[in-house]
Amino acid sequence: MDTAKALLLSDEQWGSDVLLPHRPFATNHLEHGQYRMSRDDALTMRYIQHSPHALLGSIVIDCDHPDAAMRAFEKPSDHPEPNWVSQSPSGRAHLGWWLGDHRVCRTDSARLSPLRLAHRIERGLCISVGGDFSYGGQLTKNPIHPEWETLYGPADPYTLRDLATIHTPRQAPRRPDRSAGLGRNVTMFDTARTWAYPQWWSHRDGTADQWLQLVLQRCHAVNTEFADPLPFVEVRATAYSIGKWIWRNFDEATFRARQAARGSKGGKVMTPAKREANRTRATKFDLATALEYAL
Repeated sequence: MDTAKALLLSDEQWGSDVLLPHRPFATNHLEHGQYRMSRDDALTMRYIQHSPHALLGSIVIDCDHPDAAMRAFEKPSDHPEPNWVSQSPSGRAHLGWWLGDHRVCRTDSARLSPLRLAHRIERGLCISVGGDFSYGGQLTKNPIHPEWETLYGPADPYTLRDLATIHTPRQAPRRPDRSAGLGRNVTMFDTARTWAYPQWWSHRDGTADQWLQLVLQRCHAVNTEFADPLPFVEVRATAYSIGKWIWRNFDEATFRARQAARGSKGGKVMTPAKREANRTRATKFDLATALEYAL
């Protein structure tokens, strides 16, 4: 029995290992706002920030069904057991999968692949348990708080690939009006950095602060298109990550080489093979159309 207990997550392990921020945002009442505080004080609150803005340490799904625990543990739809389930008296719960040392950086504009994978994994888990796609993901029900009934699962963390299921989409939507959860971070990264690269040339003679302010304005504009906008601190972190990386790594030679490489790729899009394939399709279509009219 002691061995079985040792294999399950505990309050102590959640508070010391799973909870990542040194000064998390927390609150007792969501409608009254959230405030940054010490870990000890935050752990006495009903809702707490499980991961810092820059680093995703857990994937949390809001399961707004009275049988959330059953969906999580007893009848899993091909998903691994969550590390914890914190449920209210109504049965509705937050389900958490801990990533341990496989946490995902959310502010490194040069490595979007892990964040995109995390976005797809999040959507797959949400589909699997019937979760709420509009859940923002920043604050979770504090598993240690006595108001929630917490059921603990495996004590060992998962990798992202461990959490892939038959419900994991091959590609997640990136349109701002369809983005939720981690998809907002991905969309903001993709949209803002794609916009910022060519903009650097026109603003290279300004100051770094002016450049960062410009990128921040663009990120803010993208954020306003989300149905559930990201907190300003996340928008600023994303903007500064993109802006600082470009300002630090771009010079005129690098920019010209990048533009030349893009132009070269653009010129090679229509290869002779593609042109022949298009001509063949067009010929077949014209012949079919002619026969249809002839009949």
